[in-house]
Amino acid sequence: MKVLHVSPLLFGPDGVVGGGERYPLELARAMAPLTETRLIAFGRPAERRVAALPVRVYKPLRYLGTKGLSPVAPSLVAEIARADVVHCHQMHTFLADQCVLIGRLLGKPVFLTDHAGGDRNLNRRLRTWQRATGLLLVSHFNARDFPSLARKVTVIHGGVDPERFVRRPDEAGRRRRLALYAGRLVPYKGIQYLIEGVRPETEVHLAGAAYHEDYVARLRALAAGRSVRFLGPVLGEALRQEYVSASALVLPSVEEDLYGKRYPKSEILGLVLLEAMACETPVVCSAIGGMPELVVDGVTGVLTPPGDAGALGAAVEGLLDDPAAVRRMGRAGREHILASFTWGRVAERCLAAYRGLTLETR
Repeated sequence: MKVLHVSPLLFGPDGVVGGGERYPLELARAMAPLTETRLIAFGRPAERRVAALPVRVYKPLRYLGTKGLSPVAPSLVAEIARADVVHCHQMHTFLADQCVLIGRLLGKPVFLTDHAGGDRNLNRRLRTWQRATGLLLVSHFNARDFPSLARKVTVIHGGVDPERFVRRPDEAGRRRRLALYAGRLVPYKGIQYLIEGVRPETEVHLAGAAYHEDYVARLRALAAGRSVRFLGPVLGEALRQEYVSASALVLPSVEEDLYGKRYPKSEILGLVLLEAMACETPVVCSAIGGMPELVVDGVTGVLTPPGDAGALGAAVEGLLDDPAAVRRMGRAGREHILASFTWGRVAERCLAAYRGLTLETR
Protein backbone atom coordinates (compact mmCIF):
# COMPACT_ATOMS: atom_id res chain seq x y z
CA MET A 1 0.00 0.00 0.00
CA LYS A 2 1.47 3.36 -1.07
CA VAL A 3 0.22 6.04 1.32
CA LEU A 4 0.42 9.75 0.57
CA HIS A 5 0.06 12.20 3.47
CA VAL A 6 -0.81 15.73 2.38
CA SER A 7 -0.31 18.69 4.73
CA PRO A 8 -0.74 22.37 3.85
CA LEU A 9 2.39 23.31 5.79
CA LEU A 10 5.51 21.50 6.95
CA PHE A 11 6.41 21.33 10.63
CA GLY A 12 9.73 22.76 11.75
CA PRO A 13 11.82 25.92 11.99
CA ASP A 14 11.60 26.45 8.21
CA GLY A 15 7.85 25.82 8.28
CA VAL A 16 5.39 26.16 11.14
CA VAL A 17 5.74 24.97 14.73
CA GLY A 18 2.26 23.81 15.67
CA GLY A 19 0.35 20.64 16.49
CA GLY A 20 -1.52 20.68 13.19
CA GLU A 21 1.80 20.51 11.36
CA ARG A 22 3.61 18.17 13.76
CA TYR A 23 0.85 15.56 13.63
CA PRO A 24 1.09 14.61 9.92
CA LEU A 25 4.90 14.56 10.06
CA GLU A 26 5.04 12.28 13.09
CA LEU A 27 2.27 10.00 11.84
CA ALA A 28 3.86 9.65 8.41
CA ARG A 29 7.27 9.00 9.96
CA ALA A 30 5.81 6.19 12.10
CA MET A 31 3.93 4.74 9.13
CA ALA A 32 6.97 4.65 6.81
CA PRO A 33 8.49 1.46 8.30
CA LEU A 34 5.11 -0.30 8.00
CA THR A 35 4.22 0.55 4.39
CA GLU A 36 5.50 2.78 1.58
CA THR A 37 4.70 6.29 2.79
CA ARG A 38 5.34 9.79 1.51
CA LEU A 39 4.57 13.25 2.92
CA ILE A 40 4.07 16.37 0.83
CA ALA A 41 3.50 19.95 1.96
CA PHE A 42 3.53 23.40 0.37
CA GLY A 43 5.73 26.46 0.68
CA ARG A 44 9.39 27.01 -0.15
CA PRO A 45 10.49 24.07 -2.37
CA ALA A 46 12.51 21.42 -0.54
CA GLU A 47 13.12 17.69 -0.56
CA ARG A 48 14.49 15.60 2.30
CA ARG A 49 14.16 12.39 4.26
CA VAL A 50 13.04 12.20 7.87
CA ALA A 51 14.25 8.77 8.98
CA ALA A 52 12.63 6.40 6.44
CA LEU A 53 10.10 9.01 5.27
CA PRO A 54 10.52 10.96 2.00
CA VAL A 55 9.25 14.53 2.38
CA ARG A 56 8.72 17.02 -0.43
CA VAL A 57 7.58 20.64 -0.27
CA TYR A 58 6.06 22.12 -3.44
CA LYS A 59 5.73 25.78 -4.32
CA PRO A 60 2.04 26.42 -5.06
CA LEU A 61 0.78 28.47 -7.98
CA ARG A 62 -1.37 30.46 -5.56
CA TYR A 63 -3.31 30.27 -2.31
CA LEU A 64 -7.00 30.61 -1.67
CA GLY A 65 -7.71 32.42 1.53
CA THR A 66 -5.18 34.13 3.78
CA LYS A 67 -3.85 31.47 6.18
CA GLY A 68 -1.67 29.43 3.84
CA LEU A 69 -3.80 26.31 4.33
CA SER A 70 -5.40 26.22 0.86
CA PRO A 71 -2.55 25.96 -1.68
CA VAL A 72 -3.25 25.29 -5.36
CA ALA A 73 -0.53 23.21 -7.02
CA PRO A 74 -0.70 21.02 -10.16
CA SER A 75 1.88 18.70 -8.56
CA LEU A 76 -0.90 17.40 -6.32
CA VAL A 77 -2.44 15.51 -9.25
CA ALA A 78 0.75 13.56 -9.99
CA GLU A 79 1.30 12.78 -6.31
CA ILE A 80 -2.22 11.44 -5.86
CA ALA A 81 -1.94 9.43 -9.09
CA ARG A 82 1.06 7.47 -7.78
CA ALA A 83 -0.56 6.71 -4.39
CA ASP A 84 -2.89 3.89 -3.35
CA VAL A 85 -4.32 5.86 -0.41
CA VAL A 86 -4.41 9.62 0.21
CA HIS A 87 -4.59 11.09 3.73
CA CYS A 88 -5.17 14.86 3.77
CA HIS A 89 -4.63 16.86 6.96
CA GLN A 90 -6.68 20.03 7.70
CA MET A 91 -10.08 19.21 6.26
CA HIS A 92 -11.63 22.72 6.46
CA THR A 93 -9.56 23.79 3.43
CA PHE A 94 -9.56 23.94 -0.34
CA LEU A 95 -6.64 21.49 -0.17
CA ALA A 96 -9.06 18.87 1.18
CA ASP A 97 -11.50 19.76 -1.62
CA GLN A 98 -8.79 19.15 -4.21
CA CYS A 99 -7.65 15.86 -2.68
CA VAL A 100 -11.18 14.43 -2.61
CA LEU A 101 -12.04 15.69 -6.10
CA ILE A 102 -8.81 14.40 -7.68
CA GLY A 103 -9.05 11.17 -5.71
CA ARG A 104 -12.55 10.49 -6.99
CA LEU A 105 -11.52 11.22 -10.58
CA LEU A 106 -8.56 8.83 -10.28
CA GLY A 107 -10.35 6.19 -8.22
CA LYS A 108 -8.22 6.71 -5.11
CA PRO A 109 -9.55 6.46 -1.53
CA VAL A 110 -9.10 9.74 0.34
CA PHE A 111 -9.15 10.16 4.13
CA LEU A 112 -9.39 13.47 5.98
CA THR A 113 -8.18 14.57 9.42
CA ASP A 114 -9.27 17.72 11.23
CA HIS A 115 -6.60 19.64 13.15
CA ALA A 116 -8.89 22.56 14.04
CA GLY A 117 -7.41 24.81 11.37
CA GLY A 118 -9.29 26.22 8.42
CA ASP A 119 -9.09 28.50 5.41
CA ARG A 120 -11.15 29.35 2.37
CA ASN A 121 -12.80 26.23 0.97
CA LEU A 122 -15.68 24.76 -1.03
CA ASN A 123 -16.41 21.97 1.46
CA ARG A 124 -20.18 22.46 1.49
CA ARG A 125 -20.62 23.14 -2.21
CA LEU A 126 -18.55 20.12 -3.22
CA ARG A 127 -19.77 17.95 -0.30
CA THR A 128 -16.13 17.18 0.36
CA TRP A 129 -16.55 15.41 3.70
CA GLN A 130 -19.46 13.30 2.47
CA ARG A 131 -17.47 12.22 -0.59
CA ALA A 132 -14.31 11.37 1.33
CA THR A 133 -13.72 7.67 2.00
CA GLY A 134 -13.36 8.28 5.71
CA LEU A 135 -12.74 10.84 8.45
CA LEU A 136 -9.85 9.88 10.75
CA LEU A 137 -10.33 12.14 13.76
CA VAL A 138 -8.03 12.83 16.68
CA SER A 139 -10.57 12.65 19.52
CA HIS A 140 -14.13 11.68 20.36
CA PHE A 141 -14.65 15.36 21.18
CA ASN A 142 -13.71 16.17 17.58
CA ALA A 143 -16.04 13.46 16.28
CA ARG A 144 -19.06 15.22 17.83
CA ASP A 145 -18.82 17.81 15.04
CA PHE A 146 -19.74 15.19 12.41
CA PRO A 147 -22.83 13.31 13.70
CA SER A 148 -24.30 12.76 10.23
CA LEU A 149 -21.06 11.15 9.06
CA ALA A 150 -20.62 8.79 12.02
CA ARG A 151 -20.37 5.79 9.68
CA LYS A 152 -17.28 7.30 8.07
CA VAL A 153 -15.57 8.30 11.35
CA THR A 154 -12.71 6.49 13.05
CA VAL A 155 -11.09 8.05 16.12
CA ILE A 156 -7.33 7.48 15.88
CA HIS A 157 -6.17 9.92 18.62
CA GLY A 158 -2.53 11.02 18.52
CA GLY A 159 0.78 9.73 19.73
CA VAL A 160 4.35 10.16 20.76
CA ASP A 161 7.60 8.39 19.92
CA PRO A 162 8.49 6.76 23.27
CA GLU A 163 12.10 6.21 22.20
CA ARG A 164 12.67 9.90 21.54
CA PHE A 165 10.57 11.18 24.44
CA VAL A 166 11.83 9.26 27.45
CA ARG A 167 13.38 9.94 30.85
CA ARG A 168 16.76 8.20 30.81
CA PRO A 169 18.07 6.35 33.87
CA ASP A 170 20.85 8.89 34.42
CA GLU A 171 18.32 11.76 34.47
CA ALA A 172 16.61 10.82 37.72
CA GLY A 173 18.18 13.81 39.45
CA ARG A 174 17.31 16.31 36.73
CA ARG A 175 13.80 17.06 37.97
CA ARG A 176 13.32 20.48 39.54
CA ARG A 177 10.50 22.31 41.27
CA LEU A 178 9.49 23.72 37.89
CA ALA A 179 6.24 24.15 35.97
CA LEU A 180 6.62 24.02 32.18
CA TYR A 181 4.33 25.32 29.44
CA ALA A 182 5.13 24.14 25.89
CA GLY A 183 3.32 25.51 22.86
CA ARG A 184 2.69 28.66 20.89
CA LEU A 185 2.25 31.86 22.87
CA VAL A 186 -1.28 32.68 21.70
CA PRO A 187 -4.30 33.92 23.71
CA TYR A 188 -6.42 30.76 23.69
CA LYS A 189 -3.64 28.84 25.46
CA GLY A 190 -4.56 30.72 28.66
CA ILE A 191 -0.94 31.08 29.78
CA GLN A 192 -1.80 34.06 31.98
CA TYR A 193 -3.70 31.72 34.33
CA LEU A 194 -0.52 29.75 34.97
CA ILE A 195 1.48 32.89 35.74
CA GLU A 196 -1.28 34.29 37.97
CA GLY A 197 -2.07 30.99 39.67
CA VAL A 198 1.30 29.93 41.03
CA ARG A 199 3.35 31.60 43.75
CA PRO A 200 5.63 34.45 42.62
CA GLU A 201 8.72 32.43 43.57
CA THR A 202 7.63 29.28 41.68
CA GLU A 203 9.83 28.64 38.67
CA VAL A 204 7.90 28.67 35.39
CA HIS A 205 9.32 28.04 31.90
CA LEU A 206 7.36 29.12 28.82
CA ALA A 207 8.70 27.20 25.80
CA GLY A 208 7.23 28.44 22.54
CA ALA A 209 7.25 30.99 19.78
CA ALA A 210 5.35 34.25 20.10
CA TYR A 211 2.46 34.48 17.62
CA HIS A 212 0.57 37.43 19.13
CA GLU A 213 2.57 40.54 20.06
CA ASP A 214 -0.02 42.22 22.31
CA TYR A 215 -0.68 39.00 24.22
CA VAL A 216 3.01 38.30 24.78
CA ALA A 217 3.51 41.88 26.00
CA ARG A 218 0.72 41.27 28.53
CA LEU A 219 2.35 38.03 29.64
CA ARG A 220 5.71 39.76 30.13
CA ALA A 221 4.09 42.51 32.20
CA LEU A 222 2.30 39.90 34.30
CA ALA A 223 5.55 37.96 34.78
CA ALA A 224 7.50 40.99 36.05
CA GLY A 225 8.94 40.23 39.47
CA ARG A 226 8.14 36.52 39.16
CA SER A 227 10.35 33.51 38.38
CA VAL A 228 9.12 33.19 34.80
CA ARG A 229 11.45 32.53 31.85
CA PHE A 230 10.45 33.00 28.21
CA LEU A 231 12.52 30.41 26.35
CA GLY A 232 11.34 31.06 22.79
CA PRO A 233 10.88 28.12 20.39
CA VAL A 234 12.17 24.85 21.86
CA LEU A 235 12.28 21.74 19.65
CA GLY A 236 13.68 18.24 19.53
CA GLU A 237 16.18 17.21 22.18
CA ALA A 238 16.01 20.59 23.88
CA LEU A 239 12.27 20.13 24.38
CA ARG A 240 12.77 16.64 25.77
CA GLN A 241 15.22 18.05 28.29
CA GLU A 242 12.66 20.63 29.36
CA TYR A 243 10.12 17.85 29.92
CA VAL A 244 12.47 15.75 32.06
CA SER A 245 13.54 18.80 34.10
CA ALA A 246 9.97 19.84 34.97
CA SER A 247 7.77 18.49 37.76
CA ALA A 248 4.63 19.36 35.79
CA LEU A 249 3.67 20.22 32.22
CA VAL A 250 0.82 22.74 32.24
CA LEU A 251 -1.62 23.35 29.37
CA PRO A 252 -4.23 25.89 30.61
CA SER A 253 -6.12 26.37 27.34
CA VAL A 254 -9.53 28.06 27.22
CA GLU A 255 -12.45 28.24 24.81
CA GLU A 256 -12.76 32.03 25.17
CA ASP A 257 -9.63 34.17 25.40
CA LEU A 258 -9.07 37.40 27.32
CA TYR A 259 -10.05 39.39 24.19
CA GLY A 260 -13.49 37.74 24.11
CA LYS A 261 -12.76 35.60 21.05
CA ARG A 262 -14.19 32.09 21.18
CA TYR A 263 -12.30 28.94 20.22
CA PRO A 264 -14.75 26.02 20.42
CA LYS A 265 -11.99 23.68 19.23
CA SER A 266 -9.01 25.23 21.01
CA GLU A 267 -7.64 21.81 22.02
CA ILE A 268 -9.06 18.88 20.09
CA LEU A 269 -6.07 16.80 21.25
CA GLY A 270 -2.89 18.14 22.97
CA LEU A 271 0.31 16.47 21.74
CA VAL A 272 2.50 18.11 24.40
CA LEU A 273 0.51 16.26 27.07
CA LEU A 274 1.47 12.95 25.50
CA GLU A 275 5.11 13.94 25.12
CA ALA A 276 5.37 15.03 28.76
CA MET A 277 3.72 11.83 30.03
CA ALA A 278 6.10 9.78 27.89
CA CYS A 279 8.93 11.55 29.76
CA GLU A 280 7.32 10.57 33.10
CA THR A 281 6.24 14.14 33.80
CA PRO A 282 2.68 14.55 35.13
CA VAL A 283 0.42 17.07 33.44
CA VAL A 284 -2.05 19.71 34.57
CA CYS A 285 -4.54 20.86 31.93
CA SER A 286 -7.97 22.35 31.41
CA ALA A 287 -10.87 19.90 31.29
CA ILE A 288 -11.91 20.90 27.76
CA GLY A 289 -11.78 19.52 24.25
CA GLY A 290 -10.02 16.22 23.72
CA MET A 291 -7.62 16.61 26.65
CA PRO A 292 -9.72 14.59 29.15
CA GLU A 293 -9.42 11.65 26.71
CA LEU A 294 -5.65 11.68 27.17
CA VAL A 295 -5.25 12.42 30.89
CA VAL A 296 -6.47 10.12 33.65
CA ASP A 297 -7.42 12.63 36.34
CA GLY A 298 -5.57 11.97 39.59
CA VAL A 299 -3.52 9.17 37.99
CA THR A 300 -1.42 10.63 35.17
CA GLY A 301 -2.20 14.28 35.88
CA VAL A 302 -4.84 16.73 37.04
CA LEU A 303 -7.77 18.25 35.14
CA THR A 304 -8.84 21.77 36.16
CA PRO A 305 -11.69 24.11 35.19
CA PRO A 306 -10.69 26.39 32.27
CA GLY A 307 -9.98 30.01 33.12
CA ASP A 308 -9.68 29.37 36.88
CA ALA A 309 -6.26 30.63 37.97
CA GLY A 310 -6.87 29.62 41.58
CA ALA A 311 -7.73 26.01 40.78
CA LEU A 312 -4.92 25.75 38.27
CA GLY A 313 -2.37 27.21 40.66
CA ALA A 314 -3.50 24.92 43.48
CA ALA A 315 -3.14 21.86 41.25
CA VAL A 316 0.32 22.89 40.04
CA GLU A 317 1.62 23.84 43.49
CA GLY A 318 0.15 20.66 44.95
CA LEU A 319 2.24 18.60 42.55
CA LEU A 320 5.40 20.66 42.95
CA ASP A 321 5.15 20.26 46.73
CA ASP A 322 4.72 16.47 46.51
CA PRO A 323 7.71 14.80 44.77
CA ALA A 324 6.34 11.34 45.58
CA ALA A 325 3.11 12.13 43.71
CA VAL A 326 5.14 13.48 40.79
CA ARG A 327 7.08 10.22 40.56
CA ARG A 328 3.96 8.09 40.93
CA MET A 329 1.98 10.01 38.32
CA GLY A 330 5.01 10.14 36.05
CA ARG A 331 5.36 6.35 36.03
CA ALA A 332 1.61 5.93 35.45
CA GLY A 333 1.77 8.43 32.58
CA ARG A 334 4.54 6.53 30.84
CA GLU A 335 2.61 3.26 31.14
CA HIS A 336 -0.51 5.00 29.81
CA ILE A 337 1.40 6.20 26.75
CA LEU A 338 2.93 2.82 25.97
CA ALA A 339 -0.48 1.15 26.21
CA SER A 340 -2.42 3.46 23.89
CA PHE A 341 -0.68 6.58 22.61
CA THR A 342 2.45 5.78 20.60
CA TRP A 343 2.70 6.93 17.00
CA GLY A 344 3.18 3.29 16.03
CA ARG A 345 -0.25 2.46 17.45
CA VAL A 346 -1.81 5.47 15.70
CA ALA A 347 -0.24 4.35 12.40
CA GLU A 348 -1.68 0.85 12.89
CA ARG A 349 -5.13 2.30 13.58
CA CYS A 350 -4.86 4.37 10.38
CA LEU A 351 -3.81 1.40 8.25
CA ALA A 352 -6.69 -0.66 9.61
CA ALA A 353 -9.11 2.19 8.78
CA TYR A 354 -7.65 2.59 5.29
CA ARG A 355 -8.26 -1.08 4.58
CA GLY A 356 -11.62 -1.39 6.32
CA LEU A 357 -13.32 1.75 5.04
CA THR A 358 -11.89 1.35 1.54
CA LEU A 359 -13.33 -2.16 1.25
CA GLU A 360 -16.62 -0.99 2.76
CA THR A 361 -17.11 1.71 0.09
CA ARG A 362 -16.34 -0.52 -2.87
